[in-house]
Amino acid sequence: MTFLPLLCLFVRLNPTSSMKMNWCSTTWSGHCCEATFGWTYHFSNQTMNWTQAREWCQAHFTDMVVIQEQAENDYIVSILPNKDRTPYYWIGITKNHINETWRWIGNNSTWVGEHSWAEKEPNNKHVAEFCVELYVNNRSNRGKWNDETCANEKSPVCYKAQCNDTSCVNGRCWETINNTTCLCEPGYEGDKCQTAVECPPLSQPGNGDFHCSPGGRTFRTTCRFKCHTGFVINGSSDVTCEANRTWSDPQPFCAAVKCPPLPQPADGNHSCSDEGQIFNSTCHFKCHWGFFMMGSSAVTCAANGYWTGPRPACTSNYMWSKPFVLVEIHWDAI
Repeated sequence: MTFLPLLCLFVRLNPTSSMKMNWCSTTWSGHCCEATFGWTYHFSNQTMNWTQAREWCQAHFTDMVVIQEQAENDYIVSILPNKDRTPYYWIGITKNHINETWRWIGNNSTWVGEHSWAEKEPNNKHVAEFCVELYVNNRSNRGKWNDETCANEKSPVCYKAQCNDTSCVNGRCWETINNTTCLCEPGYEGDKCQTAVECPPLSQPGNGDFHCSPGGRTFRTTCRFKCHTGFVINGSSDVTCEANRTWSDPQPFCAAVKCPPLPQPADGNHSCSDEGQIFNSTCHFKCHWGFFMMGSSAVTCAANGYWTGPRPACTSNYMWSKPFVLVEIHWDAI
């Protein structure tokens, strides 16, 4: 099969920039010579039935053209040459039965526009007109559609997508006639969705520290908090950066271990340091007058939540206040 020159569209990503036409080489190269950022349209003057036309488009480009708005239809018509004889091109809309809805190949869209069909079309004149041709001539029907028997031969109009598997790192490539855009997955940004969003910086907790997985504070990274000896986590020990740039939980803090309350001793009292009954705080015991202490006079709250040593007790000194009784012992001689 001999291919005639192909027509391509070059569109810059910036929607405010102007569009310019680029003619590809007359030597078949399999791709447009300068097309980037936006899909490109291609055609051949070789005629073939609808199925063959689609296969040809798929073999050399992406697929038969799929039109999604009137502006796109008008643009395609503007780049196709006028033809007085057989001024028809196959486009990628079809159906299988007379009562079915017209659908575009690939995306299954049902868009047909308000003024796409030629007058009195579609009419299914030959009973099984389940494919659609585009008129390209100088008469009033230029740019209009007509339903046609799929076995008839027309020229194909194809498109080549600029989107591919590497277009968007973490997103979906969305392509129109004047733009190629990456629709990023939640949690990613950038022209190719290549950058993970960041969460606010975390502060070093008092009496503790934290360590984050590779990525620091970017989307899906997790930071784990640990407390120093004698302190416990208050809150979730793990926080993860979410897609909305916030952490999954409030930042935890380290609270001192608490020891159980100390009851006042009988016949005595105690006083504790300003921190109360928490890690490293010390309580001092005193006995009332006339009583003396048995055990250590001070206990300290340990890292395990227990007081060091047994609690002291106050004991009366009556054993020393009893009068001495002298006992006289006589030994009889044997």
